[in-house]
Amino acid sequence: MKRNDLKIFTQLSSIIALAMIMVVPLFLLSTTTGENGVPIIRPLVRLTFLLSVFGIPLSIVSIFSSENLAKRIIVFMINVSPLGILVYGLMMEFVDEFLRTAP
Repeated sequence: MKRNDLKIFTQLSSIIALAMIMVVPLFLLSTTTGENGVPIIRPLVRLTFLLSVFGIPLSIVSIFSSENLAKRIIVFMINVSPLGILVYGLMMEFVDEFLRTAP
């Protein structure tokens, strides 16, 4: 593929990143109010998480496009952040469970 044809991947990954930016604050607002919130928010967060995992390869491919470099890097960082937070949480759980010193 030519570099100009790779703009499609950049557009798809940026749309996925925008969805993450819009949905995650809604989820945080619904959980901090103490109410159950709208029942559609939780599956929507799951869907956007899966889309962001799907957006990681798209972002990697879009790095080679002729689109603006700052846009490509920001979209990549947004798409990787949910997976990074999940890995960080699992690592902290492992450290807390197995590497904690006994009192």
